Amino acid sequence: MEEEVQLSRGLSIWHLMMMGMGMMIGAGVFVATGISIGFAGPGGILVAFALNGLVALFSAMAFAELASAIPTAGGAYTYIDEAFKGLVGFLSGWLNWFALTVAGSLYAITFATYTVFLLEGTDWFSSLGIGSELAIKALALFIIIVFVAINYIGVSETGNIENLITIGQMSTLIFIGLFAVFYTILHPERLSHFTYFVPNGWGKVLAAMGFTYVGFEGYEVIAHAGEEAFDPKESIPKAILYSVVAVTTTYLLFAFAAIVGADVSPENLTAWFASHGAVGMGEAIKDLMPYGGLLITLAAIFSSTSALNATIYSSTRVLFAISRDGRLPKFASRIHPVRRVPHIALALSSIIIITVAMALPIEDVAASADIVFLLIFLLVNAAVIKIRHERGSELEYGFLMPYFPAIPIIAIILQAVLSVWVFNVSPTAWLVTLGWLGLGLVISTKYKGAKEARKTHEREVVFGEWLPEGYKVLAAVSNPKTAPYIAKIGETIAEAKNGELAIVTVVTVPEQTPLEEARRFAGPAFELIREVKASLSGKVNIRGVVYYAHSVYRGIMSAIRNKNPDLLILGWRGRSRLGYILGSNLDRLVEVPCDVLLVKPGKDEEIKKILFPTSGGPHSLLAADVARIFSIKNNASVTILYVDREGEDRKRIERRLEPIMRLLNGARGHLEIIRAENPKRAILSRCEEYDMVIMGASEGTFLRKALFGEVPVEVGKECRKTVILVKRDMGRRSWIRRWLFG
Repeated sequence: MEEEVQLSRGLSIWHLMMMGMGMMIGAGVFVATGISIGFAGPGGILVAFALNGLVALFSAMAFAELASAIPTAGGAYTYIDEAFKGLVGFLSGWLNWFALTVAGSLYAITFATYTVFLLEGTDWFSSLGIGSELAIKALALFIIIVFVAINYIGVSETGNIENLITIGQMSTLIFIGLFAVFYTILHPERLSHFTYFVPNGWGKVLAAMGFTYVGFEGYEVIAHAGEEAFDPKESIPKAILYSVVAVTTTYLLFAFAAIVGADVSPENLTAWFASHGAVGMGEAIKDLMPYGGLLITLAAIFSSTSALNATIYSSTRVLFAISRDGRLPKFASRIHPVRRVPHIALALSSIIIITVAMALPIEDVAASADIVFLLIFLLVNAAVIKIRHERGSELEYGFLMPYFPAIPIIAIILQAVLSVWVFNVSPTAWLVTLGWLGLGLVISTKYKGAKEARKTHEREVVFGEWLPEGYKVLAAVSNPKTAPYIAKIGETIAEAKNGELAIVTVVTVPEQTPLEEARRFAGPAFELIREVKASLSGKVNIRGVVYYAHSVYRGIMSAIRNKNPDLLILGWRGRSRLGYILGSNLDRLVEVPCDVLLVKPGKDEEIKKILFPTSGGPHSLLAADVARIFSIKNNASVTILYVDREGEDRKRIERRLEPIMRLLNGARGHLEIIRAENPKRAILSRCEEYDMVIMGASEGTFLRKALFGEVPVEVGKECRKTVILVKRDMGRRSWIRRWLFG
């Protein structure tokens, strides 16, 4: 038997783009755009966004090249440390941690600012008798505490919800932008708002570029997913570049909408935005379209909360990594034994987020985030030059930027200029940044830990491989009570098909915890794999595989992509949580590109009688084959049960089921036709007479049809005997689910 340890690779290009775009459209655009129009003018903001998109694209190429050669979870910190080591490597991590925490403060304040913008003026808010500034600080503190608690609990099954939020954000901003284009066609006089294109000089455009750069930060989190991405050398560079282009285009449309939407004369436009400050965007969109204020407020609230959650766990991971590398005290890299979360790093990150949010005005918070991110990206561009020069011949690149080294050199110059120019917007931000750098220098002299070499268990093959040819069965197990039975079903089918069996289990950790840390919790998983192996007959080649993932779904999907099995066997409790048909993981896993058996174990008793309810259909032939295998293995009889709801002619039914009867040739099977109006009740009334019930997926309503069908699922939930639901790989998937979730 082989025991193999792997990190899950379950993230497609689409998942990666959702991560990057979700972080980029975090909140900065809602706050910084209006403020920037207030000092740079209508043309200034468009030029700033376009040039920032170009600068971000240059840095994105650096990230893409480094990620293709060094696909690791460390991101910017790892790349800079690989290039420069020592003090520069430490300070890059130190700055990266601060940048993420300050960004978290910005997102919390944005949430609070737009919530107050929505509520201000209502009788309820007036009755509270508190000022707007106090309300903003209180709401910011509240939302930070909420998401710190969520990160401590370790909620990780939010990937699809976050994807939908990101799609909603992008769709909302694009809709507003396209509405503004259409509105301008009907009201061309609004183009006069661009009369005073850059009213305060081009120096203010540079200031606007620096001040809004936080809205172009976020794509680098894609590089953090290097160890979880499917085919990372190709998917990560593409996802980074696609995200930057998509978001830049969206920002330009959004800024155009704000400019033409503001109900003010051209000569007063800049002053109007300056007077409204952080909510200038909201006021402009409210003037542009019906319910515009509500629409933009909801978009800002959802964007800021999604990004706040992401920055909390990202900052936690960065601090954890610095501590784990021996450059900060070891206590910061402790992981909670129950929650599996780096709780000390989470607490320290939370303290910085709260302190900055409470102490600084929103303009200073945004500017601080801009400065630090600009400095980090500057160092990444320097790192890509140094790494290619010194190690280019030994690394295997999946992407090489064109016009090297001109592009990273240009990016370095522009980012240095922009970071300095932010001083014109907020001198306080530079003082805060310099103070943080000074603290880092003091710590680097007082505490000199040595970076530890650590082994990343991406693939650790102890012995054995898949056989070159043959039928492959993958049995996913987790519950020690039912795992031996599920594996036994897999072994029985593999033996009948002259194939082999892989027993897979997944060790999960929350998003905040790096995947390589999951290995410390893998003891029970290894023990489970060994116990399951010991319970089997050993008549087929058996492999034991442990995957590390942030969710069970990602882990099993990674196993399927790596092993390409013919059949996946999953256990089922026979019940589901609210909002799901089978379960949060099972609802997605049953749509994998292979045949699927869903097993709900009953009493562990001898199989002598098998009930096979069927009405024909594409999944029934596979179900019949499974029934034949278990019939021959156990010398059991098979009752093929057809529920006739319409009084059909018996010969017509027999002709329809002829392929099934032919497949069951060699098994002790017979056809039984019963007349009933309710198929579910009719099948359940017969279940107790049998030891095993096998059913193929059936036609049903839209969502249930995508899974197993209404009748098989309901029978499976209520029947007390072993139930096996069978779904054949039809070679296609719901395009909506594929598009949304990969």
